[in-house]
Amino acid sequence: MKIWLDTWTLKEKHYQELFEKYPEHQFSTVLEDSYDADIVIAMPGFVNKENLDKFKKLKWIQLLTAGYNTIDLALLKEKNILLTYAKDVFSIQIAEDVFSKILYFNRNLGVYHEQLKTKTWEHTPVLHEICHSTVGIIGAGSIGTEIAKRMKAFDAKVIGYRRSRFMSENYDVMYHDRNGLEKLLKTSDYIIVSIPLNPETHHLIGKKEFKLMKPTAVLINVARGEIIDQEALVEALKNKVIRGAGLDVTTPEPLPSTDPLWDAPSLFMTPHNSSASPYVHQRLMDEVSDSLYRYFNYLDLDNKVIL
Repeated sequence: MKIWLDTWTLKEKHYQELFEKYPEHQFSTVLEDSYDADIVIAMPGFVNKENLDKFKKLKWIQLLTAGYNTIDLALLKEKNILLTYAKDVFSIQIAEDVFSKILYFNRNLGVYHEQLKTKTWEHTPVLHEICHSTVGIIGAGSIGTEIAKRMKAFDAKVIGYRRSRFMSENYDVMYHDRNGLEKLLKTSDYIIVSIPLNPETHHLIGKKEFKLMKPTAVLINVARGEIIDQEALVEALKNKVIRGAGLDVTTPEPLPSTDPLWDAPSLFMTPHNSSASPYVHQRLMDEVSDSLYRYFNYLDLDNKVIL
């Protein structure tokens, strides 16, 4: 089979390993020479009608990201093209990032960072711990499960929410419907959003949902900015409806300097960088390699997007 690999985000040493592992297949990194490819390995931005119309033999697209909300799934279904995503590549580092945001609030790290600048030695009361708290994870996929695993090590109660039926030892409770989601929002001390963006999850968290949360709750979003109604979030923070919010994603990105979110109180924000890791390229190539092995050997793909 012929495979086109979009290499602009990848390191050569990693994708060369991939080429060497499957010498019986033809790999190309030159787009103009690859329109007869059977397989495309690329970023979501490449997957549009203009590009796909040039690939007359295309059977399968393997994404180099976990997110696929920008892709026209109906178009792929029409063209009978299989779509898979980078399922487990970003979960570990995103899980660690979630803890960095929670600990920022719990351990007063922002306060102490400012005190460094003025050489101030002054205690600020610590009022919250993860231990014995309740953690609600909206989106109990691979990222959510890595978060849940680490939360259990902190001796927290972990509640999950996902539409499909699923349970694992890392969760104490799993909800699947709107009533369950509301129970999660009402009882959780930390609410972590790691659910994919789609028409059903757009503005899943809005004014109504903020009113359900505890005033001591901290909201963490490492999914997509559009899942949270950003105007409602700003109002919730201004009015102390919740204790704080840690965001790695916003609407839009980059966030304009004039956006009111910048001035919201009790906010810690990073520039969509929670997936950063020194191991991300190797993990990505390991995932792609595993998918290729399964595809070539007619095995089930565990990262398939339902079209």
